[in-house]
Amino acid sequence: TTEEKTKSDKVVRYHVAQNKDDDSEFKGQWRVRKEGSKKTIKYFKTQAEAIKYAETLADNNDTSIVIHKRDGSIRKQDYSNKKSSK
Repeated sequence: TTEEKTKSDKVVRYHVAQNKDDDSEFKGQWRVRKEGSKKTIKYFKTQAEAIKYAETLADNNDTSIVIHKRDGSIRKQDYSNKKSSK
């Protein structure tokens, strides 16, 4: 059926990570970008601001976010703001 998702239709998650690029004017800031993309959507001074923005993007696109620690390791994966139904 057309409702079945193929790999090309896979919903892409958003990643929140700190910018470690020494040549960037945004070094040390937190950035939001799509999974697999090298292009940053937006930079933020705090991780909390970046998470809030990424949550909005994820909610609007019915996907989730991955939050990284300062060292780049994953702090929280498949993080979604959606409330689970009981």
